[in-house]
Amino acid sequence: MTSNRTLLFNRLEVKYWVDRTTRTALTRDLLAFMRPDLHSSSEEGYLVRSLYYDTHDYMAYHEKMSGAALRHKLRSRAYGANPRESKLVRFEVKSRYLTYIFKTTVDIPRADYDEVDFLLKRGLLPPARLMNDVHVSKEFFRLQRQYNMLPKVLIQYRRQAFERMEIGRRVRANFDDELYASSNLDLLGPLKGARRLQQYNRAIFEIKVDGHLPYWMHQLISKYNLQSQAISKYCYAVRSEAKMSTAGRPEEHVN
Repeated sequence: MTSNRTLLFNRLEVKYWVDRTTRTALTRDLLAFMRPDLHSSSEEGYLVRSLYYDTHDYMAYHEKMSGAALRHKLRSRAYGANPRESKLVRFEVKSRYLTYIFKTTVDIPRADYDEVDFLLKRGLLPPARLMNDVHVSKEFFRLQRQYNMLPKVLIQYRRQAFERMEIGRRVRANFDDELYASSNLDLLGPLKGARRLQQYNRAIFEIKVDGHLPYWMHQLISKYNLQSQAISKYCYAVRSEAKMSTAGRPEEHVN
């Protein structure tokens, strides 16, 4: 049984680097307005692991770096401390046209993932039973095939998320830390050859809101003097991979 969603929204997304002290105080203030994400089973949040796809000449990376008005991001994603136990694997297309974001997701049962992954890594289409299923969006597979996009890097991080529903919009905020990248492209296997992409005392603070920022969020940004930055986990990982290939620095392993 698969499920898919196609979303179109004019969403504002802003990111900031915050240190540990700022994060602690900001979390306290956020909880006065928001509630922890329903997927967070503990205060520590949950692990997210993503396998990013790109062309042989890294088209998606360069389009992101240049700020192209129209661009696509393809990734498969699993959640939880043990990805092998995930019931579903999510294939996601996140497309941007100017300020508009198109997001299409397809949830593939864990039992089908190994076969789908095997075929995609060889530039082949998924099994016919999925491609012929009218309930499955083909957008991920269409773009992957059109641009010959293959897995390039695996990224894992821990997310602590908060959300709030307001009239006509959803406000979401999250801290991402323990950010690692690996050239081992097994989404559900052990994280091998991982390299850390951020300092130990820093986290990425991200705000996502449909439409414009609410006034209380503006107040928090001003209170902590937060400065928005163009932060891309995928771009950091690609640059890290390039540095590794030239410097030959020993990799850090994560169990």
